[in-house]
Amino acid sequence: MIYLGRIDPLFYTTMTKTLEIDIRSAEGLKINRRLIKKKKTFAVARIGEKSSRPSSLDDSGGSNPKWNFKSEMPMKGSVQFISIEVFYRTRCGREKQIGEARIPATDFMGRYSHEGHLNFLSYRLRDEYGDKCGIVNVSIVVKPHSTETTMFMASSSSETPSIDGYRGRAVTGLPVWRVTT
Repeated sequence: MIYLGRIDPLFYTTMTKTLEIDIRSAEGLKINRRLIKKKKTFAVARIGEKSSRPSSLDDSGGSNPKWNFKSEMPMKGSVQFISIEVFYRTRCGREKQIGEARIPATDFMGRYSHEGHLNFLSYRLRDEYGDKCGIVNVSIVVKPHSTETTMFMASSSSETPSIDGYRGRAVTGLPVWRVTT
């Protein structure tokens, strides 16, 4: 990896990205080490303290609910984790937590995952005591900003970059050519 100078650390804390989170399903949900049979379950995606989005209720899934709930949420650059919490609704209407999965931001943003890349992720749910209580399946896409454009630095001649070797596909990266005078 080539670094072209020092990047200000405040850049990462002020940067905001938009995430498209799809809470797809869960597997093997347990309460007190027993599989859930007939519970109405839902999931909540949380980014930081203030931003959260609940999914719809799954009435028939039991211990393997399916939500397929998509939501777009803003995420500041200083956030290190997002959490997916799974709840069930009791007969009297109270909501109780089954478990929580904490997803590090480095799993879907950073060196190996580019903007616009669809990440399918599965994480272990843990209850309030730290015991395993199921698995949650999500997909996360870091949405590219529509105002960003690809920049090319052309040499002093008026030649345009060639894409013959790439069969017309878009090339990721930013070419930097040495300009001699």
